[in-house]
Amino acid sequence: MNQLAESTELNKATLYLYFEDKDDLVDALVYEGLLLLEKEYQQADRQPLSGIARVLNLVRTTFAFYKKHPVYFHVLHHQERRRASARRNTPFAAKGNEAAARVFDTIAKGLEQGIEDGSIRGGIDIPMFLVLLYAQTYGVTHTIHAKQDVYRDVFHLDPTAIERSALGLIEYQLRSDRSTRSKGKAIPWNRRL
Repeated sequence: MNQLAESTELNKATLYLYFEDKDDLVDALVYEGLLLLEKEYQQADRQPLSGIARVLNLVRTTFAFYKKHPVYFHVLHHQERRRASARRNTPFAAKGNEAAARVFDTIAKGLEQGIEDGSIRGGIDIPMFLVLLYAQTYGVTHTIHAKQDVYRDVFHLDPTAIERSALGLIEYQLRSDRSTRSKGKAIPWNRRL
């Protein structure tokens, strides 16, 4: 907060009128980033696509968003280091949770559409898939941001190849035409866990 006050040439007391502490400021930035990501999703989700193409397009949009706006990924990473129980119920945290729910809802609707149109296999536990999808996209994004030079210099891997491989794994997991095809019904995405 001292650094922010100094760089903005504001009195530190003025900052505390808007933010309780550094974590509150981080929650505000995460919320702002989620709103921007949500707008990117709305742009990406305008064209009619099959369910699987829609979900993969949203994942690509997520990777592109964090490449374009790495500061939002870094504040998200800072927020993720705190346990959920350590997060306070502040207006920014609540707004961030609502925005995150809408982002997940967009992906869930793509999954539901894909199951219905046959491009995604049935029987997917949508809440579990959303958690694993988040973990994978977060992990790939973090890995690329943190170790990009290592992957290029040691393994001769381009970060875009890592993203494409992650998308390939997600697509394989979702495809209805895999040899282990299931005809079960999906578990509703908004089921309380």
